[in-house]
Amino acid sequence: MFGRIPIRLGVLLVTALMLLPHSPAWSASRGETFDALDLPAVASDRATRAKLFGITRTGDRLIAVGQRGFILYSDDWGDSWQQASVPVRSTLLAAFFTNPKEGWVSGHDGVVLHSSDGGENWTKQLDGYQAADSGVEYYQSMLAADPGNESYQTMLDEMLFAQGQGADRPFFCIWFDSEQSGLVFGAYSMSMRTNDGGASWKPALENLADFRFRHVYDYHIGPDKRYVVGEMGMVWIQDAPNTPFREANFNYDGSIYTIVNSGSGDLIIAGLRGNGFRSIDQGDTWTAVELPTSVSVVSSLLLADGRIVLASQAGEILLSNDDGQSFEKIPTDSLFPITGIEEGRPGELVVVGLGGVRIVKIN
Repeated sequence: MFGRIPIRLGVLLVTALMLLPHSPAWSASRGETFDALDLPAVASDRATRAKLFGITRTGDRLIAVGQRGFILYSDDWGDSWQQASVPVRSTLLAAFFTNPKEGWVSGHDGVVLHSSDGGENWTKQLDGYQAADSGVEYYQSMLAADPGNESYQTMLDEMLFAQGQGADRPFFCIWFDSEQSGLVFGAYSMSMRTNDGGASWKPALENLADFRFRHVYDYHIGPDKRYVVGEMGMVWIQDAPNTPFREANFNYDGSIYTIVNSGSGDLIIAGLRGNGFRSIDQGDTWTAVELPTSVSVVSSLLLADGRIVLASQAGEILLSNDDGQSFEKIPTDSLFPITGIEEGRPGELVVVGLGGVRIVKIN
């Protein structure tokens, strides 16, 4: 179970929140402003009912992340939760653990946090100011070594623009190959990489040379290749680590929010207005899958028994027993808009969204 992160965003409903530019907040009681990057998350007994945007599992522990820097952890499959110590009040969106102790979280304001104790205590490794400064320095040096490279100039211009905007670019997804090597992706194709466990980060825009600068919503490692999906029909394939991505032959211009492998290795992607697609050749070609919803699908998960689960912004749970060839809607009690799903006890999902966290039975 280690290293699996079904953290996805309810993009249509929460995009306005996700893409709000970073700005200081106002405290009426103190008559002053403060920066969410400078203040720790506040302990709250209402955190489990707050807006939560992602959930992952590390060993037998569940980790959920959300607004105001809330990070929660549960050691009883979601029955009860403890709040972690977090150094920022930025909205947090995604998490990844390489083992039961080492984990990372990404989110608003270009923030990346790290934990070495299973998610109970966190430290900041990166923020949007540092990411933009690093990008400017990096592409200035790349352009100095290759002055005629128009791609480097375009990337430098984008980093200069980001620098001028401040910490306004959220990281939607995060993934680590090992305790040392990791990636984050986010708004406007912003991407950073680390090879030292997050002690330092460098930009990685040149591998994903999307000069439309679309939002990247999900990153996935398949059996042989890697993939990113995102805004306006973005489906790109990376044939080997640290090599340039190539654009897939995908004839659809709606946003794709989530990607998952079936147990047999087929790929399933889904997104805007309940549109889903399936590939049996590692992303080279795609066929439409009819989903029993017209609402945007924002989260996906491969269960331990090989079934595939999709979740929609309407709180719908869709289940496939045939490697993603077809899906059925599972009857559930009224749910809030879902933004993330994870497997709990056998026959149970733990879901998070705009109403907090809830356990859903799927047997």
